[in-house]
Amino acid sequence: MGYRSFIIPIFIFICSFFVFSANIGGLSIYSLDEAKNSECAREMLERGDLIVPTFNYQLRTDKPPMHYYFMMLSYKLFGVNEFSARFFSSFFGALTVLITFLFGRRYLGEKVAFLSFIVLVSSLHLSVQFHMAVPDPYLIFFINAALFSFYVGFTEKKKVFLYLFYVLMGLGVLTKGPVAVVLPSVIILLYLFITKNLSLKNILFLRPFSGLLLFLIVSLPWYVAVYLKTDGKWVYEFIFKHNIHRFSQPMEGHGGIFLLTFLFIFVGMLPFSVFIIQAVKRVWKDRNDFLLFLMIFVGVYTIFFSISKTKLPNYTVPVYPSLGIMLGYYLSKIGLSGFKSIISSVVFYIFISLSAVIGLYFGIKNEPPISDLSYLSFWFLILVFGGIFSLFFFLKRNYTMGILSLSVFSIFMGFVFFYKAFPPVDKRNPVMQMLPLIEKNSTVVYYRNFNPAFVFYLRRYIKPVEKNQIGKILSKNEKVYILTRKRYLKDFGKFENAYVLKVVKDLFEKKISALVSNRRQ
Repeated sequence: MGYRSFIIPIFIFICSFFVFSANIGGLSIYSLDEAKNSECAREMLERGDLIVPTFNYQLRTDKPPMHYYFMMLSYKLFGVNEFSARFFSSFFGALTVLITFLFGRRYLGEKVAFLSFIVLVSSLHLSVQFHMAVPDPYLIFFINAALFSFYVGFTEKKKVFLYLFYVLMGLGVLTKGPVAVVLPSVIILLYLFITKNLSLKNILFLRPFSGLLLFLIVSLPWYVAVYLKTDGKWVYEFIFKHNIHRFSQPMEGHGGIFLLTFLFIFVGMLPFSVFIIQAVKRVWKDRNDFLLFLMIFVGVYTIFFSISKTKLPNYTVPVYPSLGIMLGYYLSKIGLSGFKSIISSVVFYIFISLSAVIGLYFGIKNEPPISDLSYLSFWFLILVFGGIFSLFFFLKRNYTMGILSLSVFSIFMGFVFFYKAFPPVDKRNPVMQMLPLIEKNSTVVYYRNFNPAFVFYLRRYIKPVEKNQIGKILSKNEKVYILTRKRYLKDFGKFENAYVLKVVKDLFEKKISALVSNRRQ
């Protein structure tokens, strides 16, 4: 048992990392969030500055520094590139699956824990999330590790886990701010209240004073330092703009009805979320203290972000590990469920997968830069086949093969997506299309607006120019490039030496990037 308990977690970690790191170095840093986070870390490393985050050498107040630190370490180890920017995202993704397995095994046994692992590595959305150079992979780990530590420390009366809880929560605050302390606190208080453990004796056992001191030692120094170095500007904008305002008002068009959050979770946890109703019923029926804790974790997070005015799919990803254990618990007892409900769920999954193929086909077809790549949508038929194989085995009441069919085909689809289906699309983004046209060491500026990924790849300050400066810039003797948007090209019309080298629509966005120069290529 000792050898088995050691080797299986290693297998879990290696497999998870293998899935979450598929082709992380082969895809461009293009999305706005990835570009800004990756470049911010690069600039901090370049300056040797551990305090003030900047993008394009201007103060960036979006996120605290924890993920920047890991990116900086990765840049030191592997150089500044796509692989380095994403390496620790994949690493923390694998750690998240590992601690979920260990946590589930501790209270529900190895079978449930292993099924939870299968559920998590089969989620395409989770894999995408752990592929990205953003703070979310780190936050997902710290929040889950913190709450898992609390549960172990409280229920087993182990103080070391309670102190670990405060340390991890402090690291979470250094990753994404107040959300890492507010929601875990609500979850814990609600858990204590529902289980009738909300007493002064239990509160004191949680070591709130020494714990708070430990939490502040971990999280406060950087906030004080950045406050002093930016005259309070970073702290003010981060708290009011990126937290309070983001919760009270839709930001960047990311709004929607409260049901959207539930949809995000359902789609994000496919393929096994088709059993989510059965899983909730089974967990509620068999509930014990541990399963109740998982339900509270999932419920608080889901409800909180359903009432938040800004809604994004990544906000609720921290519930995936707990939901994964709940689904794993259901799958371990799937033979006890109604046979018709199992079959209907798998049929529904086949329908969803087929709808996704059709939707992707027409979605790509109607996206001008990649309209000729609509055939790539047929790769997603892999998911349909997975559903069909699963249905075949479930009809024969071979539940093990039915579960494995859903998982294996979904994981295989992930590798196909990152290595075969998405790379051709990625090459069509405006940054990859325009970079070859920009001569090395030439002057590059921007007018009004531009794609932020250019800063990461050019690795220099891209200076803004005003409308009355365009003529002066274009009249320079050396070759000059101006990054802008198509909507602003009218402002270049009166200049005879303004040559539009390239106009490319940003993928799946309304913006259209443009590259202007004072010389023809």
